[in-house]
Amino acid sequence: MASKAECDKFAAQLAQRFEEYTRWAIEHWPNKDFPLLASDFGESRRELSNILGPKLSEGEDPSDPPGNSDAGQYRDVTPMPWP
Repeated sequence: MASKAECDKFAAQLAQRFEEYTRWAIEHWPNKDFPLLASDFGESRRELSNILGPKLSEGEDPSDPPGNSDAGQYRDVTPMPWP
């Protein structure tokens, strides 16, 4: 298993390469009538943050609250009754 320092280094390098890639894509986009914008990569940035966040940190599932590994299939979302 990779150490936290290795994971942090990987995440920083991947984020830097993605930013370089998007800059290159915007600069070299062949269709000048409909140029690429930085906002065109918004969904990709969200996906990248999902990869670099929970998936990279030792396979933790972000939807599973800590200390609740055997809670069952459903989460109780019923609000507390008024006193």
